[in-house]
Amino acid sequence: MKELTRSAQLSDIRQQNYSTIMRELMRSGPTARTDLAAAIGMSTGSVTRLTGALVRSGLLRESAEPAQRGTGRPKVPVAIDQSTYGVIGVHFGLYRVNICLTDLRGELIAEAHTTERTTNLDRLVRSAARSVRTMIDAHDITVLGIGASTGGWVNSTTGQVHSQPVLGWHDAPLASALQKLVELPVIIDSQVRALALAEHWFGAATGVDNFIHLFVGNVIGAGFVFNGSPYRGAHSAAGGLDHLPVAGRSSEPCSCGSRSCFAVVGGDLEVARRARAAGLITDKQEVYDVFALAGDGDARARRLLQERASLVGTAAATLIELLDPELVVIGGGIAAPVDNVSALRDSALDKLAVDRGGDAPARIQASAFGPHALGIAAAAIMLDAVYRSPEAFVSALTTNAI
Repeated sequence: MKELTRSAQLSDIRQQNYSTIMRELMRSGPTARTDLAAAIGMSTGSVTRLTGALVRSGLLRESAEPAQRGTGRPKVPVAIDQSTYGVIGVHFGLYRVNICLTDLRGELIAEAHTTERTTNLDRLVRSAARSVRTMIDAHDITVLGIGASTGGWVNSTTGQVHSQPVLGWHDAPLASALQKLVELPVIIDSQVRALALAEHWFGAATGVDNFIHLFVGNVIGAGFVFNGSPYRGAHSAAGGLDHLPVAGRSSEPCSCGSRSCFAVVGGDLEVARRARAAGLITDKQEVYDVFALAGDGDARARRLLQERASLVGTAAATLIELLDPELVVIGGGIAAPVDNVSALRDSALDKLAVDRGGDAPARIQASAFGPHALGIAAAAIMLDAVYRSPEAFVSALTTNAI
């Protein structure tokens, strides 16, 4: 029993070391082993042995060019291998499923969108699974798993969507339903936490340990990263802003009966309702058509989106006052297709004290991922898991651990 316990402890230490090496290389890019050892506080011998196993397993690669020229033994950098393994992200939105294939550095390889005029869980999951299989078959890369996201209250530990008001899901077993069809590991999380994770890993918040990702689309919420780690809350429900009272009044009541909740006043659904009432779009068109009009220069569409941006700026100011983040990243329909972030910044600055908002231009930024954000963010859920426990997803790594 003691021997087994010691073996398990050694395995845990090895796993942690693999994770540390891969995370540093994700952050720094190609790095010589001696420099890598210095950066993470590990001996060069240990780094050489561990990176050897990671290279043989296809998680790392050696650079073709040495890191230095001249006398002495050349330093050969190691880097994340972007050609062998990948992950897929699936985002479930209203009538729309986004699927992204990324490599192990989170770089987009392929993307697909499906439109389904249904909110039925089984039908949406079956449609997503077909798209996932098609994407896998079309690319010569080994997919290690699927990250899936949606709005609302999502518990990654149980794999359930406790509440997704826009889709009408309650205690939906999303992870197990999708995993059964794709026959790959599936991890789910809320879209706001996934977005925050992606921005932290390789987006606008790289290197920032305390920030907020404010997402305003069909659903509204915030993903929090504190001291470098996502904050989920006691019940995985942190970040829900649907019922935050804001200025303005919606044409439709919230589920709680109020017409002043953030979700119904500032969301994409309200933008579409106002656009229909103004005759900008037809009853069969959606908010994406409003974005298209604004992108083409339609003054009324642009004004409608600017008004919404000003309202969101006021809410952003409230979050800044409460939490004092280094950065607020803005994502969702609020930032597309016309850049409304300037109007949002101006509105936030009007509400903030001078010493809180003086750096608003640097403190409030648009998402780095544009229209690809939701799919890439869902993929980041699985990337994070792979980087935390590489042996759990790449069995060859255990074999190569010599």
